[in-house]
Amino acid sequence: MSSSIDESKIDGQHHEFVKINMTKEEKQYADAIDSTAAQLHVNTTPSFASKIQPVPIGFGAFALCSFVLGLYNTGLITNMPQVAVGVAFGYGAMGQFICGVCELILGNVFAATSMLTFSGFFFTFGIMMIPSSGILEMIMATGGMEAVHECMGLIQIGYAIAAFLFLLGTLRQPILIRMVLLQVFLAFLCGGIGGLTGINNFNLASGWISFTLALTAWYIMAAILYTPEHTMIKLPLF
Repeated sequence: MSSSIDESKIDGQHHEFVKINMTKEEKQYADAIDSTAAQLHVNTTPSFASKIQPVPIGFGAFALCSFVLGLYNTGLITNMPQVAVGVAFGYGAMGQFICGVCELILGNVFAATSMLTFSGFFFTFGIMMIPSSGILEMIMATGGMEAVHECMGLIQIGYAIAAFLFLLGTLRQPILIRMVLLQVFLAFLCGGIGGLTGINNFNLASGWISFTLALTAWYIMAAILYTPEHTMIKLPLF
């Protein structure tokens, strides 16, 4: 047994010695590749990352869609959900999707996951409410508007759970970030309860919380965008 172990050690040392012994041309080629790879990593990665700041896009998209959905849920102007379909597809879903992908490129997995998750909500809302999808017509044929509210309530409860998990992950973040996710959680929770129970006061509460969410998200967007290079306005991000 001991002799076989000694032989394996000798063989391992022999293989390592063979790998090291390269021709002069091969060694120069390998050194050139390593040097080029190191130079690319050092020179391109930081400059590329420093030019990307996708967070304002995500917060701006979330703010505008929350504002329009707040108008719908409160019924101040209209009670037709289709009023938010265009902005949900055109800005809410796409804006947060682009932001989430850029955050993935930068390696910010938490921000990417949250943005892509809420982007999925606006995609879902738009797909369900657009007439050409046929989903809204099928649900109404089965149980009327009550069934539509129940389906949306169930979806919002699911997103409320996700928002609460994201909220727990921001306890070391600035207060405004925590406020946004707290308002997202409450808006989804109240909207979900209102849809499942049929109690309109919960829908009204969800709409008003969406208004405050929109204002907070717009403030964060402006605080990040307003830099000394572009404007004289300076907003604190606390």
